[in-house]
Amino acid sequence: MNGGYLQIRLLGGFEVVRPDGTLVDNHDWRTGKTMDLLRLLALDNDRPVPIPALLGRLWPDAPESRARASLRTAASQIRHATGENCIARRQPGTLVLVRAQVDLDEFRAAVAQVRQAVHDGDHQSVLDLAFSVEYVYAGDFHAYDDDSTWATQERELLRQKRLEVLTAAAESGLAVGRWRDTIDFANEAIRLDPTAEHPHRSLMRAHAELGEIGSALRVFETYRHRLAEELGVDPSPQARELHMKLLRGTG
Repeated sequence: MNGGYLQIRLLGGFEVVRPDGTLVDNHDWRTGKTMDLLRLLALDNDRPVPIPALLGRLWPDAPESRARASLRTAASQIRHATGENCIARRQPGTLVLVRAQVDLDEFRAAVAQVRQAVHDGDHQSVLDLAFSVEYVYAGDFHAYDDDSTWATQERELLRQKRLEVLTAAAESGLAVGRWRDTIDFANEAIRLDPTAEHPHRSLMRAHAELGEIGSALRVFETYRHRLAEELGVDPSPQARELHMKLLRGTG
């Protein structure tokens, strides 16, 4: 071990770079389960993960003795593929990924900073941090067993955190008069959740500030139809009030 760190990317594709800068080829992992073991450990980077939880997620239908043997084989293959002793036992009955830098750690830290900036009313910081979040979030989280409960739950959790950041950035853009940034962030939030109200209201207001009243009204009509078709509900009173103000030219 050369004292460096593994670089692990989980967002937008799976990629592992050894401390010497070489990329671990997919065939080096030998099996998809090996990659998923590393993914699971990387999700809790530098924190112990109970072995029963790993067995239940990766080999739920196998007898425990066989599942544990498969776990040992996969952990050994990770060490072999990376050339690093990167899996340790800090507590009995657990495994932990060590000496690794994971993109999700940067993403989660930036999300926490956005929340603090929102709390402090620091709109410029919200915008700056949102751009950083978008840079790190190269794409959704995926796994070899991509339809498994753990993978789908993690993917949705990360998408919701990104939606939270995009929504906050759109609102901060309005607060500091950055209408085009508001439009960009709001549109991306709506792409993630077409029924989310706050991004639609931010988008309507940004278009109105730019004098694009027709675009703002079309946003409302699209949103209203989508809510009716997908959820069978109407826009909130706040959204309808904004719509009426735009119609009257007072929005």
